[in-house]
Amino acid sequence: MDKGYIPKGMKITGDLETDGDLLLAGEVDGNVSCGGTLELNGAIRGKRLKVGRVELTEGVIQSDIECSDYISIDSGVTIIGNVKARNADVNGAVKGDMDVSENVSVGSTAVLDGALRTKTINVDLGAICNVDLKESYSDHKASDFFEEYLRDRK
Repeated sequence: MDKGYIPKGMKITGDLETDGDLLLAGEVDGNVSCGGTLELNGAIRGKRLKVGRVELTEGVIQSDIECSDYISIDSGVTIIGNVKARNADVNGAVKGDMDVSENVSVGSTAVLDGALRTKTINVDLGAICNVDLKESYSDHKASDFFEEYLRDRK
């Protein structure tokens, strides 16, 4: 699969679409659709970013993100928008709702502000989390545990 490259200093105004991987060091003012892996060292400002896999090392995204697989958000990344993914590693800043169907790992440098829905979550000491935990994707409900516990105590 080929890898596209938008160098630092290049700015694209309009939508960008690729079936392959993309290394984005420049800026895109528009929607981005990437069928492969997106590596970001630049900026995206649009309404929708749709990708297969995302490796965000540095930069800013002002857009909702729909990721079919895994998103990695390093400490040098700020996202303003909602994030939907299967798995997520967050060490940067996210202002928006996160919907992660499997696992979220929140690192010590993360800053989260919004609602969070996930199956499992791991939060490292030092993370700043102003989140509203929503209904889980897990088959196990905390209320079932307590109901069983109270029933067995009678």
